[in-house]
Amino acid sequence: MKKIIFSLFLTLSAVSLTAADMKDVFSAMPDSVLPTLTRNNRLDMIDFVSSGMKAVVNDVFNEKSTLDTLTADYLHITLSEAVKVEMKLLPSSRQLVDSAEQVVCMVMTYGTKPIESKVQLFTSKWTPLSSPIPSCGNQTATLSIASDTLSLEVTSRNEENKEEKQLTTLKWNGITFNKD
Repeated sequence: MKKIIFSLFLTLSAVSLTAADMKDVFSAMPDSVLPTLTRNNRLDMIDFVSSGMKAVVNDVFNEKSTLDTLTADYLHITLSEAVKVEMKLLPSSRQLVDSAEQVVCMVMTYGTKPIESKVQLFTSKWTPLSSPIPSCGNQTATLSIASDTLSLEVTSRNEENKEEKQLTTLKWNGITFNKD
């Protein structure tokens, strides 16, 4: 009986070790995903946060970039006044193409007025996945820190040229985002 319990414990330990956290995923991110931040920039940001310091680095254009929030499954970076990035690790309920167990949802928001967002999905090993979120020019998106939700706000103009906003909340189901 002790051998069975010990074997079960080892198996569960091995399974829990395979799930990556945001630090691991962010540090392993290819430079091509966020070309203004080098791997050394990303590692410095992680070290600064771990040390309780403000995570500000000079990017490849010698501009200040700040890692504002870093949790086990979420991060928020201010690359510049006009570019912000959010990433959320989401569990996958199916086998992914590169044997990763998690999906990274990345929201990049551009501009000051008006702003728009681009939503991209990757495996936690940075293999691109097709995004179920259609990209339109007047869309902003935000990720929830506390849950697996994505909020999309689409701004349009009506016949009287007044701005109208439509908010949609999508929930991750392990495979894709669906309306709540």
